[in-house]
Amino acid sequence: MQTNVTSEQKVFAITAHIAYLLGIGFILAPLLILLLRKDDPFVIHHAKQALGAHVIILILSSIVFFLCMFLIGILLIPILAILWILLLVTSIIAAIRALNGELYYYPFIQSIINKF
Repeated sequence: MQTNVTSEQKVFAITAHIAYLLGIGFILAPLLILLLRKDDPFVIHHAKQALGAHVIILILSSIVFFLCMFLIGILLIPILAILWILLLVTSIIAAIRALNGELYYYPFIQSIINKF
């Protein structure tokens, strides 16, 4: 648990993870939070995690939908659906961790996110 995490920091961190569930924005919300709170390590960590996970799922979704034009992507739709469910579950876990003042690392994508 992080020490001295304020309610405001928690709200920004939670919003970065679950903004797409609230209809606020999938990529835009974590990106804006990252830019607006660039002096806050707790919020930056959560915004980078959320933004990385959202960008990766967006890229994978775009590739699958592009491949659907060639009928190859149709076979990948169930896998993509599983990845979206995984994103939903991990986003909720990340929001709960942020509420508790803890850091969260999305599984399987840390090497990509660490490059940002």
